[in-house]
Amino acid sequence: MSFIIQVMAIVWQANCRIAAKKYFCYNVLTMKNINGFTLVELIIGICVIGILTGIATISYSKFRENAYDAAAKETLHQVETAFKSYVAGGNKVPLRYYKPLGFYDSPGGGYTDLGIKIFNGGGIGRAMHQVNYLPDNLLNTLKNGPTKDTSLKNNIGYRECGKNKVFFYIEVYNDGIEQKQMRKKMDDLKCSEKTDLDWQAEHGVTRYAGGWGGGDLATRPRYIVAEIDFDNESLDSD
Repeated sequence: MSFIIQVMAIVWQANCRIAAKKYFCYNVLTMKNINGFTLVELIIGICVIGILTGIATISYSKFRENAYDAAAKETLHQVETAFKSYVAGGNKVPLRYYKPLGFYDSPGGGYTDLGIKIFNGGGIGRAMHQVNYLPDNLLNTLKNGPTKDTSLKNNIGYRECGKNKVFFYIEVYNDGIEQKQMRKKMDDLKCSEKTDLDWQAEHGVTRYAGGWGGGDLATRPRYIVAEIDFDNESLDSD
């Protein structure tokens, strides 16, 4: 930004010198004073100002995106640290209980699968906040973020990969990985199948689980991702 301001100052000084010079000159043909700028000079000046304005706008937009991505990284790191402490503190992380989206949502909703209520525990962020591992205003840092994935606007995603691995993810402007890369990673790890099979084992039911539903988003959002492995052997959903 300082470079742009310097360039604009130089252009302004040059125009001022031209104006001063023309004021004291005479037209050889008419012998009359020449005041002000010619049409060509005005057009050139307007073009230069337009170009500099465009550069300044692009630079500011890039600066804002980079600032958001940096804030998102710090937020994700805070969530990762809090979750590890939450599990180490003996708190339960029941499978298919917390909502994949709605980080601070209150309990309720969800639906019934094979006669068992699922995704009705609200947000995992709310659970961590209730035992003082996270503040309740963490999403404030994610305002004015990208909206290619509308479900993640001012939100933090949560995915399970069996009983011993979870993912937290935040949409960003420039860093991270594309959604299709994240989906492929979870498909390669067979996260949906592992989660459902472990959940079935807990409740004594049997059913085949599919992969990540919905496919890839055409908008191609990008995410930064925290992949966390932990010991959940002693935890259950009872």
